[in-house]
Amino acid sequence: MSAKRDMRLQRIVELLEERGRLENAVLSSELGVTELTIRRDLEHLDGQGIIRRVHGGALLAAGRSFEPPFAMRLRTNVEHKRAMARAVVDLVPRGANVAIDFGTKAYFVACEMRDRGLQALVAPTSVQVLEVLGQHPDTRVLVPGGELKQGELSFYGSRTEQFFRRHRWDIAIVSVAGISASPATVSDYSEDDARLKAAIVESSDHVVVLAEERHLGTVSFAPVTDLHRVATVVTDAPAAHPAAVALEEAGVTVIAVAPDEASG
Repeated sequence: MSAKRDMRLQRIVELLEERGRLENAVLSSELGVTELTIRRDLEHLDGQGIIRRVHGGALLAAGRSFEPPFAMRLRTNVEHKRAMARAVVDLVPRGANVAIDFGTKAYFVACEMRDRGLQALVAPTSVQVLEVLGQHPDTRVLVPGGELKQGELSFYGSRTEQFFRRHRWDIAIVSVAGISASPATVSDYSEDDARLKAAIVESSDHVVVLAEERHLGTVSFAPVTDLHRVATVVTDAPAAHPAAVALEEAGVTVIAVAPDEASG
């Protein structure tokens, strides 16, 4: 599948998340492609159980508990995620004990750590991050174990949660689906993922949250933690974004990677 089509599929999902239901003609106009192309895209997403086709259009198969597949997300918003990764790794001291979440933003953080040759002891919750960090001799990698989520290839379950609670982490790097100053909460797509992220957060001295602009000021399906546990938010939103300003006013340090910086 081409990167261009992946980006289009991701945008279809985002539009359906925003508006609930959309007609083929509207999607065609929004994305600048033919309705035939839209129908093929919707057939593909329907086959994966991501959306549900209805007469003349589509709607999302699930609400706030849905996250697109890893492979699709990996090819979207890449430069922004790389810029966010650079900002995150700037915060990691050499020799730190680091807990890293799963997902595409965590993957780019791992790539940045590897490329810088950062010496650290790292416990990732995903196979993709393990694979990246396992290539560098200066990085000690701890494997948390637990059940493996198909498709996402991330560890989850009580064994994984217990692993993170048994240790103390200098810094936790966590991606979320929602972070808000009012209500003052951090949330994610599923209860399983939220419980694991909560275990990581509760066992860490400094919590860094990665949040794309669309996740700022929103509340997703499953609560992770209260906002007061978060020290820093790294985002691709502008610094003047109302939700970013609200987080700063609530005592959270917000590092905003401007779009022009992210594109470089």
